[in-house]
Amino acid sequence: MASSDTSNRLPNELLVQQFKFEKLISQFSTRFISLSPEKIDAEINRSLRFLTEFMGVDYSSLNSYSEETGLATTTHFYAIPSLKTFITPEDFREIPMSKFPYIMSELLNHGMICINDVDALPTAAKNFKKFLKDFGVQSILYTALVIDKKIIGSLGFDSYTKKIDWSAKYISRLKLIGEIFANALMRKKNQEELNAAHKQLEMLKDQYKNESEYLQEEIKIAHNFDEIIGKSGSLKHTLKKVEQVAQTDSTVLILGETGTGKELIARAIHKNSRRNQRPLIKVNCAALPTYLIESELFGHEKGAFTGAINQHIGRFEMAHEGTIFLDEIGEMPLELQVKLLRVLQEGEFERIGNPKTINVDVRVIAATNRDLLKEIDAGNFRQDLYYRLNVFPIDVPPLRERMEDIPLLVRQFVSKTGKKIGKSIDTIPDGLISKLREHFWPGNVRELENIVERAVITSESHVLSLKDALIKSQPAPERQMSGSLQEVEKSYILQVLEKCNWKVEGQSGASSILGLNPSTLRSRMLKLGLKKELPA
Repeated sequence: MASSDTSNRLPNELLVQQFKFEKLISQFSTRFISLSPEKIDAEINRSLRFLTEFMGVDYSSLNSYSEETGLATTTHFYAIPSLKTFITPEDFREIPMSKFPYIMSELLNHGMICINDVDALPTAAKNFKKFLKDFGVQSILYTALVIDKKIIGSLGFDSYTKKIDWSAKYISRLKLIGEIFANALMRKKNQEELNAAHKQLEMLKDQYKNESEYLQEEIKIAHNFDEIIGKSGSLKHTLKKVEQVAQTDSTVLILGETGTGKELIARAIHKNSRRNQRPLIKVNCAALPTYLIESELFGHEKGAFTGAINQHIGRFEMAHEGTIFLDEIGEMPLELQVKLLRVLQEGEFERIGNPKTINVDVRVIAATNRDLLKEIDAGNFRQDLYYRLNVFPIDVPPLRERMEDIPLLVRQFVSKTGKKIGKSIDTIPDGLISKLREHFWPGNVRELENIVERAVITSESHVLSLKDALIKSQPAPERQMSGSLQEVEKSYILQVLEKCNWKVEGQSGASSILGLNPSTLRSRMLKLGLKKELPA
């Protein structure tokens, strides 16, 4: 009677155990179907613990496999507490499966490895046998994870403390659990790739938005490359050099006084280059505060510093495969010159707040009204940067060296201003041209354009009249002419400031008369030591 009770109890226990196992699988399936991708890793770890305890094994793991590299890596595992002291994920990280051809053969041909006793492994599995025995493993059960007929990994169970006669029912149902895990991991991978693609798309969108805003602003400036007006020999010589260098990728250094049209020369070089389908990005090194120049050139990440509320794409990144124009390069702070030198030499930099190196293909055109060799002697400019920039220098002549171009320039500026304000000027008196030829033009073409614009505005008929548009300026006395350009510049700026009662901005301000940006004028005043003296 007792024997009959025992024999009945064993099938009943097996049925209960099988029912519990089926219920466990059902719970796994339900949880993973509705689980969000970011919770999948934690749920797999939880599930491995349940399976380890349910099956009475010591260790369970989920392993990835790459066909490209031939490496297997444990991505998730659970070990009973007594094993955690000597088994870590690092023990099973990046294992080259070429060392264990037996495993790959079994997984590929049968989709499973079922070993009740490691000692019984065949000779063909000697490397695998040694690997298992080094860790003290006695029995293993591994099922392949397959997606689109490709092995992407395995679900495994190891017994260290005893040999296990694996149940055939467990084996068949473990394949189903493996499929549940594999599908969940594939869904997680697809979501991560989608998120990465979305992030990249957002970054590109921001970059294109920045480029678009920048270019729209440039369009408003209404630059016309054909506005390099003149027929003088000195200008023709400059344009010949533009023609020579435009089709190359050589770095160009444009030299010339304020207002001579250095930016127009830079635009002409870019327009006639192979890069003309990409933008010409301009940076005025004098117009930006020192603490903003690095961010403007190289960009920054969100939170990189106080006030960095968004990621900012720098001008070098925006200029990739195009041209960057560094105006007033002589004003660049020394600490940034070394970073610019690196971009010129290596074509690489980092955004502020991000250690990742960004590589760019950018042609550099720089311009300055300063004598950089003197700045080197004074310790204000790096000699190595100078030689990197001075690959192909182009001198832009001052207006006083091309006086024969004044009639052409005046007609151009009269036409341009007339269209802008809706006013027609039909006659430009010869006497007016003669008067303009007598002017010294320290502000060069930009000064001439501003004077002509004021003259068009104030002329009361269809005949152009200067009236008080022109500040009388004779050529500098011999004493000044024998001095430096900086002394001549300082003297003239001081004269204009005093006439404008030291007003810098506005229609009647010194910056308007000189044809300079107010910020540029303030920078020049600071450099030249010009400041209004307060009455005692």
